[in-house]
Amino acid sequence: MTSRPIVRDVLRMLGGTAAGIAMLPSTLVAVVTTPRRPAPTVLDALATRLTWMDGIPRRVPPARRTRGLLALSALLQLVVLCILALIAAGVVVGIQMLVAAATGGPVALFSARPGRVTWATVGLFVAPGLVLLFLALSGLGGIAWLERRVWDAFQRPGAGELSQEVVRLHTTLDEVVDAVDSERRRIERDIHDGVQQRVVALSILLARVERSDPAEGAALLRTARDETQNILDDLRDVAWRTYPEMLQRDGLAVALRALRDRVAMPVHLDVEAAPIADRAAETAAYFVASEAVTNAIKHADAASITIRVRSGDGLLSVRVEDDGVGGADAAGTGLSGIASRVAARDGRLRVHSPVGGPTVVEAVIPCG
Repeated sequence: MTSRPIVRDVLRMLGGTAAGIAMLPSTLVAVVTTPRRPAPTVLDALATRLTWMDGIPRRVPPARRTRGLLALSALLQLVVLCILALIAAGVVVGIQMLVAAATGGPVALFSARPGRVTWATVGLFVAPGLVLLFLALSGLGGIAWLERRVWDAFQRPGAGELSQEVVRLHTTLDEVVDAVDSERRRIERDIHDGVQQRVVALSILLARVERSDPAEGAALLRTARDETQNILDDLRDVAWRTYPEMLQRDGLAVALRALRDRVAMPVHLDVEAAPIADRAAETAAYFVASEAVTNAIKHADAASITIRVRSGDGLLSVRVEDDGVGGADAAGTGLSGIASRVAARDGRLRVHSPVGGPTVVEAVIPCG
């Protein structure tokens, strides 16, 4: 049971070593041509080779470290090539000595005349040869280990990069807090100007029912029931804009279909996204679509909206396009809020809205 993984690891190391030797010419060319091609292609191939060897995913390091990584990889492969050449030379010498001892013939590499190489001579070379072979094979394994450590060191962020990332995260956190506060204020306005006013109107209707005659009271009660339904609809709208329970329960595609059905404007929904377990990414994508649709309805004077969702390669993308008048402000409260939400997921948001339209809001979000 335990021998199979060991044999597999050895075979993968040997296969990765052979692949590294085969890639040596392209690696040397990439060192010279960095940062132009074929350096990116070679780096991708090197990362794939190392990932295949030990099963640990590796990403390409920052561009400014590319040349150094390629140069070290080429140097290590040159050392591997030298070790393999020495092993091959040792094998050739060993075979010639065995043939000479068995047949009494000469050894051309040593200029040994016929009969000079005996089995005793071969025995004197066996122990040193085995030690050298062991050291050579150990060197190959050590270089394979060293190459992986070099790659890990180059892809690890430096102090300056970590400092920039901390600053970015602090900025993103401040933007997210501001967006949450703005969303709370908007919900408060919706409740105050919408639901609260309807509740006040409903209480006035009920008070009139108490003072009216039966005929008028029946009509007022029907009006009160209608007003109650309007209040419920407003509360559902506020709840949907806060966080739709359907998104958590059924996923992004179902939530977007429900969003489409709640909008009076024609909305074309095109979802080709495999189910993902990253609910945070789905939530960010949903609110991108929801805010873009809301802006199109309120400001764009659009006739139709298209929502397109795709997933693959660890990314979830959502694109919302309307045929309105354009001129959307990416720095506005709504779009800046979803931009902060997307940035918090290390994603990208693009808003293209020339005057005259169309407006395109597109987000690309990493997902697990």
